[in-house]
Amino acid sequence: MDLDNYSTEAAPTITAARRFSAKRVVAGVAGVAALLLTATLTLGGALVAAIGMGIGAAIARERGKRFTRTSSWISAVVAVGVVLIGFFGLQAAKIDRNAVKQFQQAMDSSRAHPRPAPAWLDRIAPGAAARANARAATQNPTFEAAVGVWTIVVDTAMIAALGAFIVGTIGWLATLPLAYAITGRWIGSPPATD
Repeated sequence: MDLDNYSTEAAPTITAARRFSAKRVVAGVAGVAALLLTATLTLGGALVAAIGMGIGAAIARERGKRFTRTSSWISAVVAVGVVLIGFFGLQAAKIDRNAVKQFQQAMDSSRAHPRPAPAWLDRIAPGAAARANARAATQNPTFEAAVGVWTIVVDTAMIAALGAFIVGTIGWLATLPLAYAITGRWIGSPPATD
C-alpha cells in the first residue's frame, strides 16, 4: 500500500521558469540600443531615467502596488529632475566670491551711468525721457538684489523642470522595451497568471 495515494494534501505546484522568447530578445536588443543612443544624446540623462524607473519599480513592489505606466514615467522624470537640481546647486556653490563682486561692480557702474533715453522719445512725448530716466534709478538696492536672486532661483527651477520633463520622457520611452525584455510584460499590463 502506497501512502502517497491516500494523501489529503495537494501536490505542490511548480511554476514554470520564465522563458525568453524571440520577441523579448529583440525588445531587449532594441531597448539597449535605444537607451545607449538616448543616453549619448542626453548626456546620460536617459540612464538616470532608467535608474529612476528601477527604483520606482522596487518601491512599488515593496509596497505591494502595481507599477503603472504613469508611475514609471513620474519616477523617470523625478529622477532626472533631482539630478538636474543637484547639478545646478553644485554649480551655484562653485561661484567665486570675486566673480560676484565683479558682477556687483558692473551693476553699480551701469546704474551710475545710465544709458540716456532715445531722442525720438522726447519728440513723441515731451518730458518722457526725463521721466524714464527718473524711474530707472533704483530706490532700494537690497530689494533689487533680492528680486535678482529670486529670478535666478525661479528660472533655474523652470529650466530644471523642463529639462526633467523632456529628458525623463525620452529616457522613459527608451527604457520601455528593455523593461519588457527583463520582465516579460509591458509596464502597466496585468501580471500573467500561471
